[in-house]
Amino acid sequence: MLVNRELLTAGLAIFVLATQVEASNGVQDHGKPPPILTVEHAEILVTENEDDGVEGYLTIWNGTNQQISLEAIRSDAFGKISILRTEMSSGRTSTGPVEGIVPVPGHAELTMRPSGIRLLLEDPLSRTDRLSDSRLTLVFEGGQELEVTANVVQSRDQLTVHHHGQGDVAVD
Repeated sequence: MLVNRELLTAGLAIFVLATQVEASNGVQDHGKPPPILTVEHAEILVTENEDDGVEGYLTIWNGTNQQISLEAIRSDAFGKISILRTEMSSGRTSTGPVEGIVPVPGHAELTMRPSGIRLLLEDPLSRTDRLSDSRLTLVFEGGQELEVTANVVQSRDQLTVHHHGQGDVAVD
């Protein structure tokens, strides 16, 4: 039984290595999204009111045939980045950290929004560094990393509203 389990584990590891996905960081044709993992938008919201905190928003397209799971996000400008989820239940809204991974199914998209999943960027190294350094490193399950440049915006109305096949629009 132990030999079968070891063979299964080795076979699964070989399968995962053979089907590694290619990653990209760039603007793509929303009408024909590519068959790869792509971060289509990355934005960091820094308001003048420091009590509001700093939030991050990503749009991740998984054009592969397999689920990809976001495990963590790092930045040289922030000491801590958490993934938050806002949920509504019985007319009440609650916000808390996402425990574990964030799955992005094959041929699907994860779009972060202020009222849903988003990033909370904490412990800035300094006020000036966080405004100029907008690099984020996304860590996916299995160790794949993707570094992206995030646009720094000053208000929610500057965040991109993203829709495949319809192009992007500004929030009103």
